[in-house]
Amino acid sequence: MKSLSEATAILADQIESPEVHPDRSVTFRLRSRTAENVSVWIDGDSIELSVRHGIWSGRTQPLPPGVHDYSLDVDGTRMIDPSNRSVKKWFTLTSMVEVPGDPPRVTEFCDVPHGMVSRCYYRSESANGAQRPVVVYTPPGFDFSNQSECPILFLLHGYGDDETAWTEVGRAHLIADNLIASKRTRPCLIVMPNGHPVPAPYGMRPPQYFEDNARLCQQDLSQDLHPWLQSEFGAARDPENCFVAGLSMGGGQAIHVGLSDLNTFGAIGAFSPAPPLMEISDLEELYPGITGADPAANQLAEFWLPIGRDDFLLERCRNFSGQLTERGVRHQLELVEGGHDWTVWRNALEQFLLRIVPASSDPPD
Repeated sequence: MKSLSEATAILADQIESPEVHPDRSVTFRLRSRTAENVSVWIDGDSIELSVRHGIWSGRTQPLPPGVHDYSLDVDGTRMIDPSNRSVKKWFTLTSMVEVPGDPPRVTEFCDVPHGMVSRCYYRSESANGAQRPVVVYTPPGFDFSNQSECPILFLLHGYGDDETAWTEVGRAHLIADNLIASKRTRPCLIVMPNGHPVPAPYGMRPPQYFEDNARLCQQDLSQDLHPWLQSEFGAARDPENCFVAGLSMGGGQAIHVGLSDLNTFGAIGAFSPAPPLMEISDLEELYPGITGADPAANQLAEFWLPIGRDDFLLERCRNFSGQLTERGVRHQLELVEGGHDWTVWRNALEQFLLRIVPASSDPPD
């Protein structure tokens, strides 16, 4: 156990990094007397840091408002910022810094009524009786003692993430809080399950991993998670108030979940998705709702696939969109600026909420 004097010395030794300046530039700092070269990688650019009295520091140009990922490079080793608690968890970790906007962006913590974020566990018979984690956002003023069926959005994460990604990195709860407070959307539940009922493998993935995982994800969500949510939160089960969305792997899962149960889900949002990769005949066999002169999938209020122009999945999404068009399935493949990244996905979530739970019957701007 450290002595009081040792603890005081440690606290006095703390440095501020990152430091966001009024002009939206950011200073990064690292204490090291042994490093020979230190740089910061942020937004695809490298910034060389200089050293004085064992403190390396460097300042960016003004950055756009929003959440930025960055990492330090210390003598060729990539690492997170040891002075920053804001960390994005993926297969590798990166640090995050938020540059505020004026006025504040919808992803920022604002002085508005806030909902509650709960990390819960439910029993999944689909996953061999395991207790599985799920993060649930309940809107401001949600009354647990007088539950009425509240609209519900199942929000799925990407391959390298877990159930915490959409709040810790995606700011889903803050986006919902701010949209509700500005009377742009109605309150709804946002349910963020763990998207790996088949545990994510290390190293090379088995060829059938995504298909097997998507199938079990749909079974777990429909047979275990959704009934539990109805019991605990009064979640809706009618397609007018039940929606599914996700990013990357989760976007592919959203397509699979939604098209597999059109009697439950009334809208699908697939952000930069990894859609099914199969021949049209196999696609029709898997999803009968896309077949026929008037496909049942056309009852979806939204079938929206936003994707960055620089996304590596763009051609795959175009191919899937072409298959849907060939079968007369109404949907929207929308190209946006950006790549396969959280800036695209945070914006997509905001727009999808405006589409599925607008505050009025008027379409959002």
